[in-house]
Amino acid sequence: MSRELDQASYLRRRYRGSQAIIDRRERKIVGQFLKRLGPQIGGVLDAPSGVGRFTAQLRRIATERLVCGDLWGETLQALRRAEHHDGMAIETKEVDLYRTLPFARGEFDLVFNFRFFHHIRSAEQRNHVAAELARVTSRYLIVSYYATSSIHAWQKRIWRRKGHVRSLPMIPLSEFHQLFVRQGMRVVEDRSVLPLLHAHHIVLFERQLGW
Repeated sequence: MSRELDQASYLRRRYRGSQAIIDRRERKIVGQFLKRLGPQIGGVLDAPSGVGRFTAQLRRIATERLVCGDLWGETLQALRRAEHHDGMAIETKEVDLYRTLPFARGEFDLVFNFRFFHHIRSAEQRNHVAAELARVTSRYLIVSYYATSSIHAWQKRIWRRKGHVRSLPMIPLSEFHQLFVRQGMRVVEDRSVLPLLHAHHIVLFERQLGW
């Protein structure tokens, strides 16, 4: 019988060594972005949520509901098992970001999408995911992606750790921004997790007036 996925043990394994540094930087930048949004964020969607690495941070700003969506039921079960029942209860829902999201236009004040775009190799799929994320937010988007980086790409190619993916899709900063600008969003701020050393960027978008 396979063991149940445990949130705490998974996060310890996944974010150790050099990844622990990345994890701290990511959490810090996300926290700074969330602080800029102010206290009146009603509904929040985290998709894909995974086992809930950012649930605690998102819960602090969600005043009405926090929906954690993921394609894998196993990760949602791990997230539900890890709940401490203090504060707002989360909602969980199985969602496929490559399909139409099961939410109404502008249903959420904030949509959070983390560590997903650097797995998308098709321009058509990138356009679809960007359009769906923008469709279901009425105010803000926080999205991460890998910006084109020759240094990080070189590091990926030479790293020989077992199971390591040597190539992940990277996209020029301006091209990524345009995916969302075309959907009525404007760039508030784009931050590099580790400038010059790592390709991962986190960007805060806001709905443009008139859209």
